[in-house]
Amino acid sequence: MKYDEMDEKTVYKKGIEKGIRKGKILLLKDVLNQKFALTETDEACLSNLTEEDINQIVHILYKINTLEDFHDQLKKLSDLKNRAINNTQFSFSHD
Repeated sequence: MKYDEMDEKTVYKKGIEKGIRKGKILLLKDVLNQKFALTETDEACLSNLTEEDINQIVHILYKINTLEDFHDQLKKLSDLKNRAINNTQFSFSHD
């Protein structure tokens, strides 16, 4: 296989992955907007989530009924990430 063909396939695969992520975000925004009105800031926040964060929110979507619930869940995600980072840094400092 030529280099150009490999590069083209990589770009194609990344494009599909990006499209799937974008589709999940749009669907999540639509579902949340049916429950309550998202602010522009909330929509921007959703757009900046990682794939893992998006999946976690989808799994707990039934718990999110108000904008306050949504903010609480985002805070929990952030807290979990910070704890994981701190634990990783702590474990490296003791090696």
